[in-house]
Amino acid sequence: MKVSLRQLQVFDAVATLGSVTRAAAKLNMSQSAASSALTDLQIILGRPLFAHAKGRPLQITDEGKRLRPMVRSILGEMQEIETAKSEAPLSGRLVVGATAMIAETVLPRLCVEFMRRHPDVRIMVQAESVGDLFARLERFELETALIEIFPDVEGIELTKWRTDELILVVAPEHPLAGRDGLTIQDLAGFAWCAREQYSSTSARLRYMLHEELGQLPIAFESTSNWAVRHAVIAGGGIGCLSRALVQFDLDNGRLRQLHVAGFSYTRALSLARPKNITRGRLARAFDAFLLEHNEAADERPIG
Repeated sequence: MKVSLRQLQVFDAVATLGSVTRAAAKLNMSQSAASSALTDLQIILGRPLFAHAKGRPLQITDEGKRLRPMVRSILGEMQEIETAKSEAPLSGRLVVGATAMIAETVLPRLCVEFMRRHPDVRIMVQAESVGDLFARLERFELETALIEIFPDVEGIELTKWRTDELILVVAPEHPLAGRDGLTIQDLAGFAWCAREQYSSTSARLRYMLHEELGQLPIAFESTSNWAVRHAVIAGGGIGCLSRALVQFDLDNGRLRQLHVAGFSYTRALSLARPKNITRGRLARAFDAFLLEHNEAADERPIG
């Protein structure tokens, strides 16, 4: 007995969804047929690919994890053979993962530009935490994600994409707005609008300023960069936000940048992809497009 393409499809779907029932529904086949295909595959290979635990989703075994990238590559190559020639126009739906800051600033415009070049492509951006994005990449639910820099993670390929600058901003009526020669000590006693305490952005900001200012007086806190931006515009306090997010407000006078001696906050943004699999032609083309636009000097502000 030989391994069939259908058996590999069932294995991949079960590994992604954690259930034979859901895998069968995704593949438009009966549950019994899906279960039989998975059983036959394990018999052919002579080893279990999933572990059963009562009341819990199927857990992929170490052997299943070892085979998963190979199976994904085979399925990806088969799909390309069946659907398109290499010179055919790009088409289809691409799901791109991103952290909130990237999803709310530079990424939408780049997606629109890519779709203008390839009119038959549709893109969905899904904003999630870095941890959730890595989990989805490891399950091969995503082929591409954009994140703030992060330590190396097994099974994930990280490629530097561009640099993001975070700046200090206030409303025009703020006492510090327009002042020259500011130092970090001049920020003492003023309220702040910030991301939640456990945000990497917020944690690094507090660490950078703690020696000179101690604990920051946070007046407004949110899990959303846009919410922090609106709070600063409303006069809620000092904000530390991506320049890409607030450039439009700076240009139109709704916010003022504080030029503070000794304060510099930049971070690398990375392209994250699963290792050791053959990725789809559409995902590869989108990655190449992003890397082509890795440091756009003429980036237009976000309105």
